[in-house]
Amino acid sequence: MVKISIDHAPAYTSPNSMTLICTEKPDGSTNLATLAFWAFASTNPGKIMFSLNKGAYSLELLAGKKEVVLAVPGIELAGALIGCGTCSGRDTDKIAKVGLTMQEVEGTNIKAPVPCRLLIHAAVAETMDADDHVVHLCDVKSVYGDEDVAAVFGWKGYAEFAAAQKR
Repeated sequence: MVKISIDHAPAYTSPNSMTLICTEKPDGSTNLATLAFWAFASTNPGKIMFSLNKGAYSLELLAGKKEVVLAVPGIELAGALIGCGTCSGRDTDKIAKVGLTMQEVEGTNIKAPVPCRLLIHAAVAETMDADDHVVHLCDVKSVYGDEDVAAVFGWKGYAEFAAAQKR
């Protein structure tokens, strides 16, 4: 991975890709959740936003420690997106369940899966109620990208995960 600036990050995710949100559990391990609702909010200064379902364990974790790594996984992790989206990290070690290899992310104890096209380390600055979701506005701390990794995209209303194709 090569460190990049946030204003270059949208090029790595256009069109919007599927992501994993990585948060820290009370025991120091990493929790993963599949996330489709996210966007760049600003590139100067760098900000991202995402929303989580009010029943999500990640929402509970973020209420305590307002730090997150947003990971745009490689196409090899399409199955992991499904596995991480179908159970709660409250009582499941999703990393072990789906057999992921994890990598360190500079500046945080939160780990991210390998391979990833984009990693964004951020701190939650504000939250807003959005009916069945909570929106998080985050200050970007650092961004890492690997343009050689093909990102996973949700197709057919997220019923199918696949790489994007150039037209």
